[in-house]
Amino acid sequence: MTHGLSFEKLSASWPGIRLGTRVRAAAYIAALLAINVYFVEKLFFVDFTNNMQTNAGSFMAISRFILQHWPHLGWFPWWFGGEPFENTYSPMLPLLDAAIAWTTGSSVPHAFNFVTALFYVAGPVCLFLFAWRVSRYLESSFFAALIFSLFSPCVLFSAFRDDLGGWWNPWRLRGLLYYGAGPQTAAVSVLPVALLLTYLAITKRTYVWCVAAGLSIAFVALTNFFGIVDLAVGCGCLLLAMQGTRKEAMKAAVLVAGIGLAAWLLASPFLNPTLVGTVLKDSQSVGGHYGTRNLLANQALILPGFVCLWFATRRLKDYITRFSLLFTYVYFEIVALFAIANVAVLPQPHRYGFEMEMGLSLVVAFSLRGWAARWPVVLKGACIVLVAGAVLHQTAYYRRSAETLTQELDVTQTSDYKVARQVEAKLGGQRAFVGGEAGLWLNVFNDTPQMHSGHDPFNPNYAVEEAATYAIYSGENAGGRDAEISILWLKAFGCHAIYVPGASSRLYMDRFVHPYKFEGVLPVLWHEQDDTIYAIPQRTGSLAHVVPMSAIVKREPINGLDTDEVARYVAALEDVSLPSAEMTWQDPGHARIRTALHAGQALSVQTTYDRGWIAVANGKPAEVSRDAIGLSVIHAGCDGACTVDFVFDGGLERKICRALSIAVAIAGMLGAWVAFRRCRLY
Repeated sequence: MTHGLSFEKLSASWPGIRLGTRVRAAAYIAALLAINVYFVEKLFFVDFTNNMQTNAGSFMAISRFILQHWPHLGWFPWWFGGEPFENTYSPMLPLLDAAIAWTTGSSVPHAFNFVTALFYVAGPVCLFLFAWRVSRYLESSFFAALIFSLFSPCVLFSAFRDDLGGWWNPWRLRGLLYYGAGPQTAAVSVLPVALLLTYLAITKRTYVWCVAAGLSIAFVALTNFFGIVDLAVGCGCLLLAMQGTRKEAMKAAVLVAGIGLAAWLLASPFLNPTLVGTVLKDSQSVGGHYGTRNLLANQALILPGFVCLWFATRRLKDYITRFSLLFTYVYFEIVALFAIANVAVLPQPHRYGFEMEMGLSLVVAFSLRGWAARWPVVLKGACIVLVAGAVLHQTAYYRRSAETLTQELDVTQTSDYKVARQVEAKLGGQRAFVGGEAGLWLNVFNDTPQMHSGHDPFNPNYAVEEAATYAIYSGENAGGRDAEISILWLKAFGCHAIYVPGASSRLYMDRFVHPYKFEGVLPVLWHEQDDTIYAIPQRTGSLAHVVPMSAIVKREPINGLDTDEVARYVAALEDVSLPSAEMTWQDPGHARIRTALHAGQALSVQTTYDRGWIAVANGKPAEVSRDAIGLSVIHAGCDGACTVDFVFDGGLERKICRALSIAVAIAGMLGAWVAFRRCRLY
């Protein structure tokens, strides 16, 4: 298989690089590091910045949970009425943050900012190494990384330009700091390394490169779900950019597929089929309407252009340029179609601006290389001066933006912090509904479980929980029953308080359309300025309740106003004639319930149902089922006093994934040992 440029040249070993080239490469890497560190240097040293509108608090909360409960990470009780840990978010960044916080003794927020700053700085360096190792063109590779560091092609589209406030400001930096895209920043930064190692696995066909490629692919996939799309597109473009016989192409494709399968099996405890299905399903409704049929039709719009580009470049001798054109075309079309025509090719298409910028940086640098080589020395010198001036201009602009976005914040003076402390003091660990982005920051400061909050695409009970949440926030078509319907949902999901930011509150996200609807209806626990925490009186503080089987919700509500069965269920929760059920948590995935049960009754547990829940009632296995609003029902079979252990053991699917992951890891290590032995023999 050849690329015009031979594989022998492209795949030459690192020791073959001349000393002078190595020195220049080291200088370029140092320059890229210095430039990008200059932008985010404050981020290495602060706990909180003036960006409380982001969802960064949710990632910090996951890391905090890891520190408290490692290695027992089966069930996460803080969001969406509880969810499996892998449903919180892709775990790699929170795991790294927790590891840094544990080893250094720093706070979780400090560790998060430090790690995300490292990835931001590393991104251009990784791009440089990918481009240089594949192309062997040192200066062009540096130029591509410099463009990625200092220019944002997203400003070509008015939607991004208006958001940034001008032509010269940094989208990647704004995405990281203002929008909290830490995991995606990390995934995009490491993506070039994964693509480089995959390229080396294809071209060298040695065990070590295949293992390295698999590990890097697993890392990116576990960092961010957008990274999985990036891997698919990037690896596909690596294969399609290669020139050779059909047989060689098939061998390369099979090898990449095998590496990808091994990487998924290794990562499968955190990327099991159920989770992947949940994300694919929920993503169709998060941030817009992205139905599969519409997406497929829109994807068909860009396919002809991609095929034409592939044919048009099939004789192109420069492999890196061909790859860059194919890769960039995909992401440019995804972003441009949405920015210009509001046409979505993938869910949340605006999120792929980082990838588009990376691809365009490569295209510009390597497309200009052939022309620049033929320019006279005077013109080359003039261009170098122009580039130097542009670098100085952009460095000043980016630094100014960075200083605006990285101002240190005294978090104790924010409403998010004050609400967290009040909720903790007033509820003592009982579940709450916390409005605005305060919910995303709540668990950075305390362990209070929430009905809502977290990352919607990962929500295992999205359809019902989102319908209820929408009704609570909007009150749409509820009329005079707005407060009544909201309270029904809050009680059904076990909430004992609700935080409502008023109309003049500074909070940005998830605003209540009628923020004063609970005035005079619910008792006030705390009020400051325009922020209020209301109590939601309930018969008991437990999440477990003895209810008649007839009270279990059997039909999924059509929308948030469809509350007839929910009202019957809530009435049973408040029926004083039914025995109470004391529920104590031994750990996040193990509760013990003590009550009395009789025929025709069941235990309703206001915890999200999952097939990983098992129950043992008076020493005998008991059935656990799901009601129609996504909560757990234990059919204990008791007649009289009953003690139930409610335990999350993960279920069969997760156990299989863990076994496969361990098997792949062991096989990989054995293969490495065999390869090492063979090297020793020869």
